[in-house]
Amino acid sequence: MSVEIGIIGAGNRGQKHAAEYASVEGADVVAVADVDDDAARALARDANADTYSDYRDLLADADVDAVSLCVHNNLHRPITVDAADAGCHVFCEKPMASTYADAKAMADAAADAGVHLGVQNNRLFDPETRAARTLIDEGKLGDPYYARGVFSRRRGRPFVDGYGTPSFVSKESAGGGPIIDVGTYVIGQLLYLLGNERTARVSGATFEHTAATYDEELVGDGRERYADRLETSGYDVEDVGLGMAHLEDGSVLSVRAAWHMYLPDDSSALVGTQGGIELEPFRLYTTTADYEATVSLDVEEFERRQTLLESDSGYEMDRSDGQFHHWIDTVRGTVDDAIPTAEIALNSMLVMEGIYLAQEEGRELTADEIAERSESTAIDL
Repeated sequence: MSVEIGIIGAGNRGQKHAAEYASVEGADVVAVADVDDDAARALARDANADTYSDYRDLLADADVDAVSLCVHNNLHRPITVDAADAGCHVFCEKPMASTYADAKAMADAAADAGVHLGVQNNRLFDPETRAARTLIDEGKLGDPYYARGVFSRRRGRPFVDGYGTPSFVSKESAGGGPIIDVGTYVIGQLLYLLGNERTARVSGATFEHTAATYDEELVGDGRERYADRLETSGYDVEDVGLGMAHLEDGSVLSVRAAWHMYLPDDSSALVGTQGGIELEPFRLYTTTADYEATVSLDVEEFERRQTLLESDSGYEMDRSDGQFHHWIDTVRGTVDDAIPTAEIALNSMLVMEGIYLAQEEGRELTADEIAERSESTAIDL
C-alpha cells in the first residue's frame, strides 16, 4: 500500500520531510503547498509532485492520504483541523502548537474525524531512547521517579546568532522561545520513558537577557550586527526556561531549555529505585554484588547487530525504524505497539505552557489551572 503525502510548507522543514519520505518505501510525496509559489515549485519539482499555493486546494484536489505540516507553530491548529475534516492523517512538526488549548483542539479534531495525528520528535526514536526503554521494561531501574531534561546551548539564539529565521523568535508566529522550540524534544522523550503519566502540576521561570549577553565587552565589534538582528526580528521570547513538573504517579520531571546560557550542555537523565541512566553518552548506574557500578552500554554496536539480524540480505546497515518510517507504518496500520506521539506531545504542552503560566502567575499551577488559563494563539486563516 502506497501512502500518498502532501507537504504543507516548503521551507526548511518541508524540504527535510520530503527528503525523509524519499527513504521510506511506499511513501510518495505527490503534492506541495506554500504561499511562496517559487518555494512550492522548487520542492515539488524535486519530488515530482503537484504544486498548490493554498493548502485548502491541496486538501480538496490532491487526493492525498496524509499531510506533513511544516509551517509556523500558530498555524498548526487551523490546518490540522481542516486536514482532519478532509479525512487526511496529519504529521505535524514540533511543537504540537503554541498553547495547550490549540494542541487539545488538534487532538480532538483528529479523534472526531477518525484520523491519525502524529507529532515530530526524533528523540523518541533515538537508539538511546530505545535502550532506556528496554532497561526500564526489564526492571533494571526499579520504579522510575525522577527525570532531568536538558537541551541547553551556550550560544545559539535562532536568527540573531545566524541560524534560522526571525519567525523562531517571535511570539506571534512561534508562541515562545527555547521551552517550546528545543525543550519539547527532551520533555517528550522523558515523559515517554516515564510512561507518559499525566501531568499534575507545574512550576517554572523564564529569563530574557539579550541586552546583557550582547554587551560590547563580550562581543566587541559584532554588537551592532546583533543589535540590528534583535531589532529587525522583533525578538520577544525567552532565552532560558526552567521548570518542574510533578506527575500524577508522584514522579518528577525537571527541565532546562536554553538558547543562550553560560553553562555547558548536560545529559538528560532518568533514575529509579534500583538504577539510573544518563542518555548522552549512555551510562547505567546501579549496584551489583554490593558494588556501585557504572556501566557503559555499547548502543551503536547493538544497533548495528540488530540491523544485520533484521535485514534480508545480512548486509543492511541502516535500521528502518525512525519517526518517518514509524509514521507511515502507523497510517498503514502495520506498526506494532505504535508510540503515541500526539498524546505525548499534548502532555508536553501542559508542561511547557505550565512553565510560561507559572512565570506569569508567580506560583505553581495544577494541570486543571493550566488548561483553564490556556488560550488559543492560532492564526485565523
